Amino acid sequence: MFSLKTSSIQICPSSNFQVNGTQIISKEKELELERQLKLINKPPVKSIQTEFGHIVDCIDINKQLAFDHPLLKDHKIQERPHFSQRTTKNANLSQNRPSMIGLPKDACPSGTVPIRRTTKEDLIAYSSMSSNIYPQTTEVPNLHRAVIQMQKIEHHSYIGVEGRISVYNPQVKGGISYALMYVTNGANDNLNSITTGWLVSPSLTNGTGYSYFFTFWTIDGAKKTGCFNTACPGFVQVDNRYYTGSPLSNVSIFDGPQFEIALSISKEEDGNWWLTRDGNRIGYYPAAIFNNLAEPETVGWGGIGVSPSNGISPPVGSGIFPDGNYKHTSQFRSVQYRNSSGVLDVPQANTIDTIIDSPNCYLIHFLGYIDVLGGYTLEFGGPGGKCGI
Repeated sequence: MFSLKTSSIQICPSSNFQVNGTQIISKEKELELERQLKLINKPPVKSIQTEFGHIVDCIDINKQLAFDHPLLKDHKIQERPHFSQRTTKNANLSQNRPSMIGLPKDACPSGTVPIRRTTKEDLIAYSSMSSNIYPQTTEVPNLHRAVIQMQKIEHHSYIGVEGRISVYNPQVKGGISYALMYVTNGANDNLNSITTGWLVSPSLTNGTGYSYFFTFWTIDGAKKTGCFNTACPGFVQVDNRYYTGSPLSNVSIFDGPQFEIALSISKEEDGNWWLTRDGNRIGYYPAAIFNNLAEPETVGWGGIGVSPSNGISPPVGSGIFPDGNYKHTSQFRSVQYRNSSGVLDVPQANTIDTIIDSPNCYLIHFLGYIDVLGGYTLEFGGPGGKCGI
């Protein structure tokens, strides 16, 4: 099978070691990484050095990495989805400010799309981290979750999920801190899933502690397929400014200004899965790359903490337990899902499952409908610490 997963590159223990915390790899592996980078990073029309330290390449929209996927060789780019953009009443109202991501207008020339350049350090980090993301995966150690998802009901499916996530910047020394939403079907090697949200992980982002907008996909529970953002063939970028893997320049302050991003994952009529941010159509995952996502069994929202080798899990959300105060704790506001008929609906207390596996580290509370600004809301997070295995 063609491996779509950038992290399929194996850094063998026998050929790499650490010196003062820096991973040293063999010459053979170094050459393999360079070969992979040449395949991943397409020739740019223009390159932009960002203030955050990474490079964004403006790539011809028709020559982006997605089309290296063997099932997308003859794929015709879809520039906008066919699904209805309807939302429930007042869903777009908010007392919080949007967190800014992406490039200035016209930074990338017409006909090109922004793609964050993948580095050697990215590939090494992805090889050890990218399987640690799924609440449904019981085999992954040191993953602790506080999520709410729609109940799995026979002959019932979900084709969309959305919500406004408050953006914080928890102080993560090791591991990964996620605030995410997902759509998924199957389990273990048959798990097909799309996930989006924000994360903080210095080990995953070249030592930087910023909060990053991300997406991730797989068709086998991240065993051999899938990747973050555009690091492997799969995600088709269509927006000219907003790109996956971009840092969030505004973050919420405890008891101070609050910032959020509004995200959605929605399946359209032809099976493609669109990712939007504050109503902007970032891009989509073509239906052809999935083998078990035609009728997803659930969607969900929440937080996940993944501990590093020392077993100390990072803070999630704002880093404190939910306390009912939207200026204190991370929230998902205006949460909605799209049923199999394409109609937007809201979760209720009797239609959700709450999954908390380390209550001493992380919690999540469903608040239901709170007011006209927040809609249906849930709050989550916690300080992390020694959460166990």
